[in-house]
Amino acid sequence: MSDADERFLAALARELSALLGPRIELLGLELERPGDGRVRITALLATSAGTERIVEDGDSLTSVAAALIERAPILRLAEGFRELVEPSTMRGMKATPR
Repeated sequence: MSDADERFLAALARELSALLGPRIELLGLELERPGDGRVRITALLATSAGTERIVEDGDSLTSVAAALIERAPILRLAEGFRELVEPSTMRGMKATPR
């Protein structure tokens, strides 16, 4: 991976972390160039439901990054909903019986 790619991924990680919020941890990003002119970025996330792998691919690095950035608020909303519906999934908290 080139230095430019590494800097791009570092900047993308900062942006995604802010969009994902405090309850989703970005564990890492992986960049692949399968050789057919396409680009693939895999994001590994720690959520209340466990570890999730999000994969986006496309024709350019910027289009793939844009797709991940677009998904981040949706993932954050899903995490919040999951915690409302299943309070026992909240990290560090125990569900109280009703």
